[in-house]
Amino acid sequence: MKTFLIKAKIAMDRGKYWLSYINFAMLLFIAVTNMKEYEYFSFLQGRYWLVLLGLGTLVFITVLGYVDLKKLKTYQVESEIYARINPVQQKIFENQDKILKRIEGLEKKIGKK
Repeated sequence: MKTFLIKAKIAMDRGKYWLSYINFAMLLFIAVTNMKEYEYFSFLQGRYWLVLLGLGTLVFITVLGYVDLKKLKTYQVESEIYARINPVQQKIFENQDKILKRIEGLEKKIGKK
């Protein structure tokens, strides 16, 4: 039962990501259609502005994501933290440390002879 609930949570989390894209598109559509009602935004009367603003926003989001991944590296740090608190990863790290210490000890023994 626990495994089923965990798998269901993972599926819902993935669905949440896709739903956020749909939510973004709806929000952009509503914003542009409401902006058309004001004289200041009269240049938005054509339908192509919705597409242009959508593409511009997606490009901006992509640039922000690139800066986050390549320059700020917050995703890497976040992944490291998740790996450290994951019990399975902790066991793997402990076993890796033990193996490295054994190899180091063997290298010292071989080097002394």
